[in-house]
Amino acid sequence: MFVGATFVVSVTQQAVAGGDTLEGKRAEAARLTNELEAQARRVVELDRRHRQAMARVAELEGMARQAEDGVRSALAQQEDARRRLQVQAVEAYMRGGTFTVIGKLKAGTALPLYDTYLNVAAGYDRNAIEGLRGAREDLQAKRAALELVLGRARSEASRLRADRTALDQAAASQRSRVARLNGEVAGLVAAEQRRRAAVAAVPAPTIQAQSVSPSPRPAPSPAPLLRVTPAPASDPFACIRQLESGGNYGHPNGGAYQFQDATWQSLGYSGSAEDAPPAVQDQAARQLQARDGWAPWTVAPSCGLV
Repeated sequence: MFVGATFVVSVTQQAVAGGDTLEGKRAEAARLTNELEAQARRVVELDRRHRQAMARVAELEGMARQAEDGVRSALAQQEDARRRLQVQAVEAYMRGGTFTVIGKLKAGTALPLYDTYLNVAAGYDRNAIEGLRGAREDLQAKRAALELVLGRARSEASRLRADRTALDQAAASQRSRVARLNGEVAGLVAAEQRRRAAVAAVPAPTIQAQSVSPSPRPAPSPAPLLRVTPAPASDPFACIRQLESGGNYGHPNGGAYQFQDATWQSLGYSGSAEDAPPAVQDQAARQLQARDGWAPWTVAPSCGLV
């Protein structure tokens, strides 16, 4: 599950020893964070397009089934007409037909009219068969065209799914790099704090009677760190909500916890998370954590949950 990315890099506000390295790492972390946020938006868009493609596939499959049913119906009607024509031909040849009107036409002096009737009847059935054959061929052509479009729709859905998988994998790699940079920056800041503490511990020089040395300037205190205060351990989900959506249960990209629709529905819910009441979203977040741990939320390290 990729639910967005908010990364906080703790750095001092002024130049420190090794400042170039620290600034470089901070810049790289900021760049990766921006890329992850852009990728999050692309994942949401790919997910939307994939759902549309799958809906189109389902629609085309329904149309293809209807065309197939039409072909089978046309074949059955054609076969029925062919059998009726065969029966009529046999009846005409052997007994002169089974209908009263045929018997009356055959009796007496109406033989020319009887022959004409048989020819007309036979021609009618042949025309019916030809019409059914044409309808069947039209349906078969329609079915073939639908199969072609359906194949393209399936390929597009598969491509979108593959693109989203590749994007998720790239985002996971970048999240690992950002976590590593956070650790390196924290180490540099800690080393600078130790250096400044050692400088502050050096005793001031002795003042001689012959000359007055200027008082040493006190060592500057370390600049405050920019940190996000984690939520109390008793309510880790409050920190998750704050970093994911600013605590907005109606956030359009998955509510307070930034649920993707697929993840939300895998927990047994319908629709989208942002449409659910806050209590239901909180319950779903606890279900997901019980099932998958804190890994689904990339902000978990910033909340002290890893």
